[in-house]
Amino acid sequence: MESKLASVNEVSGKSFDYVIVGGGTAGLVLANRLSENPNRSVLVLEAGGAHFDDPSIYLPASYGKTMGNAEYDWGFSTVPQKHSDGVSYYWARGKGLGGSSAVNFYNWGRPCKGDIDAWEALGNPGWNWKNLLKYSMKSERFIPPPEDAMRNEGLTYDMSVHGTDGPLVVGFPNTRPGWDIDFTAALAKHGIEKLLDPQAGSHDGIGIDVGTVDPRTNKRTHASQAYLEPVLDRPNLTVLVNAPVIKIVSFINSGELVASGVEFAVDGKTYTTKASTEVILSAGAIKSPQLLELSGIGDTNVLGKLGIETKVDLPAVGTNVQDHLFCGVSFELTDEAAAKFNTVDPLLDPVEAQKHLELHKEGKGLFTVGLCGVAMNPLSKVTGRVKEIVALAPKTGSAPGLNEQYTIQHEWLAKEAPLLEVVSLPAFYSFPNPPTPGKKHMTLCATFNRPFSRGTIHAASTDALTHPEMDPHYLEEKFDEEAFVEQVKFIRRIAKTEPLAAHIAREVNPGPDINDTDLAPWVRKTMTTVHHVCGSTSMLPRDKGGVVDAQLKVYGTRNLRVIDLGIVPLHFSAHPQAAVYAIAEQDPEAADIIKGTFKA
Repeated sequence: MESKLASVNEVSGKSFDYVIVGGGTAGLVLANRLSENPNRSVLVLEAGGAHFDDPSIYLPASYGKTMGNAEYDWGFSTVPQKHSDGVSYYWARGKGLGGSSAVNFYNWGRPCKGDIDAWEALGNPGWNWKNLLKYSMKSERFIPPPEDAMRNEGLTYDMSVHGTDGPLVVGFPNTRPGWDIDFTAALAKHGIEKLLDPQAGSHDGIGIDVGTVDPRTNKRTHASQAYLEPVLDRPNLTVLVNAPVIKIVSFINSGELVASGVEFAVDGKTYTTKASTEVILSAGAIKSPQLLELSGIGDTNVLGKLGIETKVDLPAVGTNVQDHLFCGVSFELTDEAAAKFNTVDPLLDPVEAQKHLELHKEGKGLFTVGLCGVAMNPLSKVTGRVKEIVALAPKTGSAPGLNEQYTIQHEWLAKEAPLLEVVSLPAFYSFPNPPTPGKKHMTLCATFNRPFSRGTIHAASTDALTHPEMDPHYLEEKFDEEAFVEQVKFIRRIAKTEPLAAHIAREVNPGPDINDTDLAPWVRKTMTTVHHVCGSTSMLPRDKGGVVDAQLKVYGTRNLRVIDLGIVPLHFSAHPQAAVYAIAEQDPEAADIIKGTFKA
């Protein structure tokens, strides 16, 4: 497979119809679909490595294993957050072919219908739930679970909202924690009901989610494995790895910027390649705005401080940044529960890990364990302080277009749309108290999905290899903190609710020394991102804070697009990978967006 990748000599100075910057989730979908036409030449430039057939990627249950490893992870960090006790938060991002789809926690969950219809309401014709579902199903090859698993563990699905012949295999993991029925029963006592299928446009309830794991092979599925590797021998598709892009090469014609190619680096040397039709940025919500700014596209004030000539004055670049927040609440299981349930804690022991690696070859063992239970809930399900907390949410903002976004967010609150999330994780994932060695754990992850706070991502240097300055403004709006803390309180109540309570020996984090009134400081110190940053290159009208239009073309340019999670103008209540695949799939062989024929 490695031999099918290009050398720098096959790319430097050459011309391609399409140059795609970034071989991550979106970039490889585009590479596949655009190269379906043999008359189009397509180049993908990826900053990281290939990682073909790499067990660090394909083994399920390896949650977070690649974090902090520079071979697989960009290792970004935010600036200290002044509304969160000066903490600088670590932002892991996939580096290499497949991007974050190759290193994430596997969740395959679609947004709610109202989440996506809001994009259209904000001025993006055709960007609605109907189309997202259509293209999401196109990407997917769903493998239904066996009937005994449905019967014994309550697995359910709605086949009408699942694709059956897409490139990406998704399904329920063959081994599950085993507590999902009791988790579901405990949530029901708090008014959170079971969903037939959370993929169908409503997340209000507890859903047993599928993941990007092929139940036939017990291996992760991701963009490189599904979209690139099967077509890598196409003569019109060229892929160069370990080649970070430095900037977009361009000129001005009739008042518009024309992207003529890109500069990229290999082994410390700079090269150029040409694009005769388009340059497509799919470098992700962190790197794409940085590359725009380094190429002279952005806020004149930001560019001026770096000594960069402004080619397109586009103040919204790197603004409107939104993220999902996470806080793990971990519980030690009773000895009886530990004997009954599957968690990945034993894999911390090298001897046990080796044993389960051998079992994985037979489709058995802890490397086949996946997470399933994901509950989405409105604020009203977790607290009696709804009116008090909603009163803290801003209705107006100083940035262009923010008023319209806030109006929609308030409508969601009034309709009691899902705002918060609980994920059942068969592992220990919380701070700061360590686990007891040899014990098994359940972590109920509190997630806050609809922030009112807005941040920024801007180039910090003219060196493209220097990380941009990332300031998400976490908890700047008091509503965000108050709602988030209420969700952590709710999780503690769930853990004390039968039949789940019977399986829990003790709470490890936050722990008995922190009562509910002391939770806010603990949340600020121990929370982290869910690695779902969006909005930095928002798809909005230009005068409403937009960077790209509804065809994903950068304003003020003739042939430059951004196609990645950064274009999402208003965050949704779901894990994003399914949406990113769908966004990129809206450039199929017919090139609906690129040719301007995309319709509702």
